[in-house]
Amino acid sequence: MLRKTLTILLSLPLLVIGMSSASATSPLVVTFETNDNSGFIHIDFDDDVELPGHQKSTVVDGVDGVAGKVLKVVRGTASWAGTTIIKDGSKTLIKAGSLFVTAKVKSPAAGKKLMMKIDNKDTKTQSVETYATETTVIGWHEYTFDFSVQRVGTEAFSAAKPATMASIFFDFTTTPTASTAGQTYYLDDVTFASATAGTGGGGGGEPVVVEATPTLVNFETADAIGALATVEATPIHPVGIFGGGTAAIVDGPGGVGGAGNHVLALTKTGAQWTGYNAIVDSLGTLRITSAEFPNVTFNYLSAKANSPVAVQLFIGETMEVQMLQNAALGANTMKFDFSKAVTWSASKSYTKLVIFPDFQIPVSNPADVYYFDNIAINGAATPGIAVKPANVKSASISSKIFKVGKSVTAVKGTWVGTGSISYKYSWYRCLAKGTVATAAKPSAANKCVAIANQKSSSYKLTNADKAKYIRVLITATNSVGTTLSLSKSTTGKAS
Repeated sequence: MLRKTLTILLSLPLLVIGMSSASATSPLVVTFETNDNSGFIHIDFDDDVELPGHQKSTVVDGVDGVAGKVLKVVRGTASWAGTTIIKDGSKTLIKAGSLFVTAKVKSPAAGKKLMMKIDNKDTKTQSVETYATETTVIGWHEYTFDFSVQRVGTEAFSAAKPATMASIFFDFTTTPTASTAGQTYYLDDVTFASATAGTGGGGGGEPVVVEATPTLVNFETADAIGALATVEATPIHPVGIFGGGTAAIVDGPGGVGGAGNHVLALTKTGAQWTGYNAIVDSLGTLRITSAEFPNVTFNYLSAKANSPVAVQLFIGETMEVQMLQNAALGANTMKFDFSKAVTWSASKSYTKLVIFPDFQIPVSNPADVYYFDNIAINGAATPGIAVKPANVKSASISSKIFKVGKSVTAVKGTWVGTGSISYKYSWYRCLAKGTVATAAKPSAANKCVAIANQKSSSYKLTNADKAKYIRVLITATNSVGTTLSLSKSTTGKAS
């Protein structure tokens, strides 16, 4: 890719005096490469409604002889349409004595104005704007933005107002509709001479990690992010469902919720790629993954066995990383470790987290419902799933003698489940022999009658049991739910 003359000049004195480049403090360079540790983003802004000419940027392979990757920007309709490329409170982008930024731009037209705006990401009224020192020429050219000369009518640079956010505007005008709306520009090697990107600068070294608060989306009343989930995702309201699905916040079903706990129920209708924009960071206040916390986890109730679940990370509208794994039927705790994804970078601030249930599988008729809860990012923890009792080994009757006056004893079997499990015993006398243990009360075909007032683990046979088969039903209960196990009947009739 094009090399930055400024970078070369800064590195020459280090070589002369024998200093290793690894120990140099290099300028912050946004290269858009996979190893770019600048923390770049590309968040587009335009009119507050979705228009055919909406600003759109994507990272693409280089064009016209420029190797590597560049940012492709299709200019929006609004006169002020632009793209934010850095939003990072840990970096001061310009400083007194070094008030310039350079960038490589490929323009489709000559004579257009390029503008850059530097803000404080937390206080947008603290900003400085400047035009490039020359208008565009057709094709690739390096432009300089000199912030010692602010745009007329805007505030001058102040060292008291830290500059932590940068946006670029192609063919910036003050008219309602820009003359080049829909035309394509390319951007590369944006160099902030007074900012650094960690040891080694833009091309290597240790990544700069933007710290952010751990975030848990749990769909409870106080969860502002979860509350946005039930509507259709749009450019104005980017959190939500897309692809034709519908969603609602409901009381959690057994396995991922339970009484009083809310979850997101997504009904997969419409397209097979129906999905959920779970987190969209439009303000630069969240971090989805980092070197310390590369995992995204959530509780998930799948309507199918071996069902693929995809999670994607975006920067702006560009999908950067995808991971895929299969869910089991029922309750799952899904864990996606992005440090194992080849295209993931610990130094990038991803701006959107998207989840796809039953990914790329055609919708069912009737439509299946998938449940989400406790989506955890940036070091937050997904609570363990509460599981109702499950029977591993069926109930049985251990006795071999079935005579009036003798007792038969129940064996409750083997159970697993969350927390404390209580067991209740119910006894039945049946006319028909039951040769298979089941997970339900006796069927009508077994011609069984419940034996009243017999709730212990043993039962003494009475005259009413003569010529009958005996069965026992175990009811296992915990805080999540109840499961049944019915034994086979005694091997012979009582005598």
